[in-house]
Amino acid sequence: MPHPLRPVGLLARGIAAVVAATLALGPVPVAAQFDNLPRLGDPSADDLSPQAERRLGESIMRQIRRDPLWLDDADLVDYLNRFAAPLTATPAAGSTSFEFFALAEPSINAFALPGGYIGVHTGLLMAADSESEVAAVLAHEIGHVTQRHIARMLAQQKQVSLVTMAGMVLALLAARSNPQAAMGGLMLGSEMARSSMLSFSREAEREADRVGFEILRQAGFDMQSMVSFFSRLQQASRFYETNAPAYLRTHPVTGERIGDMQLRLRESRYRQRADSIEFQLLRARLRALADASSEGRRTARALLEQSVRQSPRAGPAPWYALASVAAAQRDWPRVDAALTQAQALAGGTHPYFETLGAGARLAAGDARGAAERAARGLARFPDARGLARLQGEALLAAGQPAEALRVLRDHLLVWRGDARLWQLSSQAYFALDQRAEAHRAVAEQYLLLGSPMAALDQLRRGQKAGDSDFYAASTIDARIREIEPDALRELEETRQQGQQR
Repeated sequence: MPHPLRPVGLLARGIAAVVAATLALGPVPVAAQFDNLPRLGDPSADDLSPQAERRLGESIMRQIRRDPLWLDDADLVDYLNRFAAPLTATPAAGSTSFEFFALAEPSINAFALPGGYIGVHTGLLMAADSESEVAAVLAHEIGHVTQRHIARMLAQQKQVSLVTMAGMVLALLAARSNPQAAMGGLMLGSEMARSSMLSFSREAEREADRVGFEILRQAGFDMQSMVSFFSRLQQASRFYETNAPAYLRTHPVTGERIGDMQLRLRESRYRQRADSIEFQLLRARLRALADASSEGRRTARALLEQSVRQSPRAGPAPWYALASVAAAQRDWPRVDAALTQAQALAGGTHPYFETLGAGARLAAGDARGAAERAARGLARFPDARGLARLQGEALLAAGQPAEALRVLRDHLLVWRGDARLWQLSSQAYFALDQRAEAHRAVAEQYLLLGSPMAALDQLRRGQKAGDSDFYAASTIDARIREIEPDALRELEETRQQGQQR
């Protein structure tokens, strides 16, 4: 299993400095380039409006959701958003709407996008010593969003045009796999942009530190965690020379910043906060599954087997991690045995245990058993979105589309914004030969993934299906009228971007 502080590929500091001041975006396919980026308006404008900032963030998210590293892991994503809720609810966080998402990337990093989107690399969760350290990083990223650093950068650099901005985005999209392509993208910007944005980046980092500290204080977290995490990363970077952890390259931690943090700590009161069991379980699972190769799985399992033998009552996390590795190896008896031990040490079951157990049954071919376990789990944990997905998937696999549709409709009353539930619903509708409703469900899935043009196409197919009643037809017609403006805007932006290439 890779060490959580292992170095990642070197990126020139000049690139990191520029993109840190603009869009500290993680790994996205180079081929995506800057498709569908919205027009930012007149480059002589004084600011980037919140509406344009949100549209820019949504456009970037469309690219991220196409990346294989984007994690549609309900347990992990729900944890991040629930955990961050006290941070985003503080007065210091303002009234921005935030959405947290995860990338299956072992580097230690997190990044803020325009419009309140915040990405978290799994490597950050694996490397954090405590939940408070994760809170410190998220609070810092929230600070970047609330202070609107991208909009302020554009206000200072009125000469930065859409093409320059797109080139900077392209540079960062390309940086992970092709540093030469990243340099080529930066050539679209001027030397003025490179030098002045570096200075702005240092100012922005200090400002995000200040706001992040206040967010941590108001949310009741240990503010020492920000100093401890950044100091530990800075210490680790000395062993890597220029190959510093990714978070240090996009968020340079200087001695001056550490000193500022320590000064603020003198005026604060120490607050101890215990880690949640969710953090312990998720971190253990991510570490155990970090190396997806066969050899990596064998090594992780051997280490976990040794750990639970030596300390069988150390807690539920090692047993849950062992069950996760066993599931990846399709060793179903070991999954059940390890989950039984985890449950005993936890003092009862947990939604993560039920999700893993139901998923293992489904993967083993016992669709009915998986559906039954998911139903029992949901009776105890009605907020477990992962179990809701598994229940629908298992019922479909068991050849029960009508029952699957019934439960999926109920789940969509709670999680209307879950694209996977809409996808499963469309499969159930197609299996029942209800084509108009199936196309409508696919359209809702595409809308949630940020593709209004594709959604509009599906709704028009639903109009032509000819098997809808008056109510369903009216719903489709109304939905078309709602999303047509967004679809036309996406089409126009795509056309304009094509002309600029």
